[in-house]
This record gives sequence, structure tokens and C-alpha cells, in this order.
Amino acid sequence: MSGTGTFSLPYERGSVDVMLPDRYSVRVIGTRMPEPVPDAAEALRRAVDHPVQSPPLAAMIPPQGRISVLVPDRTRGTSATDLLRPLLSLMEALGCGPDRVEIVLANGMHRAMEQWELDDHMGGEIAARWTVLQHDARDTDSLHRVGSTHAGTPVLFNTRVLDSVLVIVLGSVSFHYFAGFGGGRKLLLPGIAGEETILANHRLSLKADPGSGLADGCRSATLEGNPVHEDMLDAAGLVHTPLFCINVVADGSGSAVFINAGDLGTSHRRACRFLWDHCHVPIEHPYPVVISSAGGDPKDINLVQGHKALRHASNALVPGGLMLMAVSCPDGIGSASYAQSFSEGLERVPDVVRGGYTLNSQTALSTYGLVRRFRIRLMTRLGGDDVARLGFSCWRREETSAILDAETPSEILVIPNASNLIPIILE
Repeated sequence: MSGTGTFSLPYERGSVDVMLPDRYSVRVIGTRMPEPVPDAAEALRRAVDHPVQSPPLAAMIPPQGRISVLVPDRTRGTSATDLLRPLLSLMEALGCGPDRVEIVLANGMHRAMEQWELDDHMGGEIAARWTVLQHDARDTDSLHRVGSTHAGTPVLFNTRVLDSVLVIVLGSVSFHYFAGFGGGRKLLLPGIAGEETILANHRLSLKADPGSGLADGCRSATLEGNPVHEDMLDAAGLVHTPLFCINVVADGSGSAVFINAGDLGTSHRRACRFLWDHCHVPIEHPYPVVISSAGGDPKDINLVQGHKALRHASNALVPGGLMLMAVSCPDGIGSASYAQSFSEGLERVPDVVRGGYTLNSQTALSTYGLVRRFRIRLMTRLGGDDVARLGFSCWRREETSAILDAETPSEILVIPNASNLIPIILE
């Protein structure tokens, strides 16, 4: 596509329009996704009745005992929790109502959600009628150690979930910059794991010298040879309670385009394959300028989440190229650990990480690498001091033409939702 155009970029729960003058050649990618499933409730029913390498859900429900349903928190959007209502209806039809089923927010190390957030995330009627628990990774009294992984990660999981007779994992499958893909086993680790477990697992995302960057294999869309993913699966294998996994892939608006269910590892891999097949975009060459969005709420809720889109969009940039990224960040940077890594200045980030691993050290190192390789300007609610401290510059929409005129780029690539796709340069 070339010529004058107004391009809509998702931002928070709406969008911002950016006009590009006709003197630039513009290409837009990532606007095509599979059609949403016509009836998500029916697609869910078929998935649980005909699962991947697993008995049907109905056959896995014991006659008595508590069942835990693990769901992601609001930072992962509502594509999974949109299936919660039809799933709970199915459970009731199978004789498992609120007296037997508990919903567990797999918060990992994320903060607890407030009541209004719970109501918004899963529906007020669900939060009012069903028991909803929020996992707290720092509450040691709520954790039980089940062993250690082959990598040496001590595995502590939520005791109440472990004591269930069945655990249903309901997750959204997306690209993840160091675990390869989200969803599936991530609902267990980090979802319902203890802080000690999460830190040990996430530390595997870095090389032996932590200041040297991400470990080999730790990148988006990669499971084979990914030490973080393999450790997560290893930890999941220590859970003796039967597991049943439900996976959903969503489009940019959060509508389900794929639903399957079954064995935790195998069904998740098939969902990952679907996502890869439909959401990696081959491009012939890198571009001097990329204009993009993190995808709006919740993908731009904070910089920890929005950073993932930066990683994806950077695949399409020439070294030293310019990225203009719309990433609101109403919740700020999103991690004290992330911010602390920049406390001694940008150039000292690797040394700060070497001095002691913290939860988001890998995000800090990734950001450090991005801002050293590219010039990145953010349209954001972050304060100017925070933007500068992390190595970015500010992008104000009214300055777009002047910014581009200073670049005189031969071509511009527009990625309206960089969280949902990965550009891949053809070799």
C-alpha cells in the first residue's frame, strides 16, 4: 500500500489515528486473521468432547471432590475468560456447580486484581456466584513443594490447587518473547507457583553470564531447545492431580479463532502451531521505519507487557532504524525490578543484572539491547523521565510528519498489532 493514508493503531481500549503523507511508500501487515469461530460455546463443547490425547472432560470428572479451573489474569486479556461462562455451564450440566468448582486466578507474580477488575475481567455474575481465588506467589503458607525439575528449579505450587481432584487449565496462546508461547503450562508456572519457583525458572531465560543477554532458545515462537519452556513442562509433570488443558487463540479484538483441549503438552503445541501458521508474516527485507502498536488494552497496560510488541516489531527494522510505537502504559513500567535495573544508568544495566537476578531482569536486558540497536520513540502515558531513563524518546502524534521528514525513509512498515504477529525476513 502506498500514498496518503490514515492508519488506526490500537491504544488502550480505543485507537489513535496516524496520517502518513503521500510522499512515503507504506506497507501494512498483520491485518488478516482467520475468521472468529461462529459459536465459541459450541466450539468449546466439541473440543472438550473430542480432546487431543486425553479422555473427554466428562470422563475425567470424579464423582466427588473439588475441581480447580485456572484462568489468566487481566494482563492476558479476556479471550480465555470469555470461554469461562460456557465452560461453567458445561460443568453444571455435568453435575459440577459452584459447590464443587473453584476459579483460580493464575496471577504468578502479578499483583492481585481489585473487585472491579475481577468483575470486568470475568463478569460480575461469575465473581458473585462462584468461588474465585487469587493466587499469591509470596504467600508461603499457601504453597506446597512437589519436588525439583531437572534444571534444579524447586517447584512449589498452590496447595489448594494440588488438593483438587481435577485441574482444568484455561489459557490463551500467544507469542512470548522468552518462553516461546504463552498459555498451557504457563498457567501452572508461573501461574500458581511460588516466588522461589518463578525466579528460578525465569533465571533460565538468561545466559550463564546474566549480563550477556537472553539464553539460546529463549525467543518468541520457539519451544524446541527453550530452557524456560522445558523447565515449565518439567514442573507441570510433578503435579499428580489430573490436568485437562483448554487452549484458545484470539484475533486482535480478542475473539476466538481457534479452540482445542486435551493433554497439557500436546494440545498446547497444536495451538501454538496454529498461531505460528497464521500469525508469522514473511517480509522480503527489513525497513528503515516501522510504525506500530502494542495492540491496546491489556497488551499496553504497562511496559512489561508492551515490551513484547517492541521485540516483535524490531524483527522488521534495519540496524539503527526508527520505530514509532503506540504503547499507553496506564499502569506505568509495571515492575519495580524492571525499573531498578536502570537505576545506575542505561549503560550499567548488564552490570546491575550481574549483581543480582530479579524477576524482570530479562525484560531490562532485552530493552537495553533494543534501544542500543534501534531508535525507538513511544506514544505513551509514561512520564518523560521514565521514557528517557529506559533509553526511549517520546513520540507525539502531531510530530509524526516532522519526524519522518527528518528520516526521509524509502519505505515505511505499519504493524497495527505487533503483539499478535511476528515479522520474519525471508532469506
